[in-house]
Amino acid sequence: MKKLFLLNVLILSIGIAVSAQEKEKGIVFRDDAFATVLKESARTGKLVFIDCYTSWCAPCKWMEKNVFVNDTAAVYYNAKFINYKIDMEKGEGPELRKRYGVQVFPTYLFINAKGELVHKATSRMEALAFVEEGKKALDPSRSFAAMEKAFNSGNRSKEVLLAYALALQKTDRYKADTVSGMLIAKLTDSDLQTPLGWQAIEAFAWEEEGRLGKYFMDHLGNYTKQFNPEAVKKVQERLQSSTLYTLIRKKDSTAFYARLNPWLQSSDVGLQKKAAMMEAEFYLTAGNAKDFVRVTNRALEGVMQNDDMGLGFLARRCQYLAAGNHDMLHQAYKLAKRAVVIAPKEYSNQATLAKICQELGNKQEALEAAEAAYKLSLLETSKIQKIAQKELDEIKAMK
Repeated sequence: MKKLFLLNVLILSIGIAVSAQEKEKGIVFRDDAFATVLKESARTGKLVFIDCYTSWCAPCKWMEKNVFVNDTAAVYYNAKFINYKIDMEKGEGPELRKRYGVQVFPTYLFINAKGELVHKATSRMEALAFVEEGKKALDPSRSFAAMEKAFNSGNRSKEVLLAYALALQKTDRYKADTVSGMLIAKLTDSDLQTPLGWQAIEAFAWEEEGRLGKYFMDHLGNYTKQFNPEAVKKVQERLQSSTLYTLIRKKDSTAFYARLNPWLQSSDVGLQKKAAMMEAEFYLTAGNAKDFVRVTNRALEGVMQNDDMGLGFLARRCQYLAAGNHDMLHQAYKLAKRAVVIAPKEYSNQATLAKICQELGNKQEALEAAEAAYKLSLLETSKIQKIAQKELDEIKAMK
């Protein structure tokens, strides 16, 4: 009896170990030749999922570390697909890239046994959204191929145009603009009040003066009541940001501040940060060093004091646009230095500080930051490593 008990414990332990191993694996990818994978698809009746990546693609690395190892995604994809991943710059990659029109990375292809494209998606996404793309591939009414077939056969219903334009948005921007334009031309004001109309606004409204943007802003209260308030707020801020950038380009300070003041006075910290970034951009674009220093100092002491990403972005913008303006470059240094203090292990912060110190002629500090950036780049893609090495070599060569 005791032996039987020990045997059961051993079997259970092995089962738990195997289960844990499977979880650690995440999505199990084949490394066969493409033709072999297609044969396996024909044998099993499963579609082939292909992760199209490159060695320098940061979103590809993010998906590998965060989504492909996710239990929910792994269980679904391992059960439903033959999973295959290939570097688009090596081996069969360039040929497959050309064959399936892969333009951005990562791209996710879903292929049948005949090598025909069934579904296509792109970009970094969370695990649940990634699983949803797999479900679309298996749904004849929602797959990319089904939508493309319907469109090419002359179906111009609003539903087909919307679904196809959304599918194209990240894979073929030019064609997406064409199809979304056809959709917008067909939508009536009554349509814009429906869930379909809201989807169109959420995806394709980019300017307050455009048809979708204007209707949305004129009926903002109705959208807030009818749809997700956070999603509505996001569209509103996107449209307002577009208008503010237009006023920045026009250097129209009166109109700019009339639109910016509600953000400056808002109790929403997120809006306050956006306002600070916009205000800094206004003076940076105008070449007004005095006011750029004033507003960024205020941000440093206030709403952005712990925002290394925002400060780093402003420092890079300043370094890019300063064009030899030493007052601005010194302020860029101040912003970059603070970003490094907040997050010293962030590659972009060290790299930005190194570049600005180089331009200011501060070799010793530039070298320290560049060496730190290079060490951090070893955790990034090969492309970033090459950039970091080049910057380090340039700084070492400084007189």
